[in-house]
Amino acid sequence: MEAKQLAAVVGILSFLGTVAVLAAVVSAIVLSKFLREERLSHWSGAVSVWLLGGRGVTRKLGAGATLLLVLYATVLIGASAASHEWALSPGEEKYFCEIDCHLAYSVAGIEQVQTLGTGSNQIAAKGTFFVVKLRTRFDEHTISPRRGDSPLTPSPRAVTLVDGQGHEYPVSRDAQQALETSLAGRWTPLTNALRPGESYLTPLVFELPSGASGLKLLIASPTQPEWLGRVLIGDEGSILHKKVYLRLES
Repeated sequence: MEAKQLAAVVGILSFLGTVAVLAAVVSAIVLSKFLREERLSHWSGAVSVWLLGGRGVTRKLGAGATLLLVLYATVLIGASAASHEWALSPGEEKYFCEIDCHLAYSVAGIEQVQTLGTGSNQIAAKGTFFVVKLRTRFDEHTISPRRGDSPLTPSPRAVTLVDGQGHEYPVSRDAQQALETSLAGRWTPLTNALRPGESYLTPLVFELPSGASGLKLLIASPTQPEWLGRVLIGDEGSILHKKVYLRLES
């Protein structure tokens, strides 16, 4: 867990550092060009010589920015290529790093049914409904002593069920609504706040063809804007990065 948290911090700092350097380089190029065009005679000394040094300075700055982008892209692709796909056994936990703590997710149970809801709200599956009970746990061992017992609201998660052939199935909107209605307020959303050491179960419904096998659950933390997650070094959503799944079958 500590290694994953460190990797996440390094990835964010690397991105922010790269953006800051590129912004400084672009600003220097624009300022250099402006000063050359304006021919500000009242500028003197080493600063004016460097800024008014002509196209040579601009070319060097541009080459440095290009080199930095190439280096970042190389590290990004290299980190993704070195990652491994994991399929955790039922009950094992997948961790997500929040600002100063960790949230752990695991599959607590699975049920296959043909109908959900009651009365006029009942809905029948075209194949099979898989009701996955997902446990969210606030790991109290991953917080600093200074944090205290204040509640944490989890970041939004995207949950997808994947079968053995690689077909992906999102949460069934209609079936999920029927389930929540039948539970009459006893359903806990994934964004429900919890304190250190607390946990809760969230049943999620997926509709799959009959006979689907090799099922595994993918829990992701979407980044906004979406492109940002694609370019963060070490992020599970980055380009070519392998995923960590939760197996539903032993």
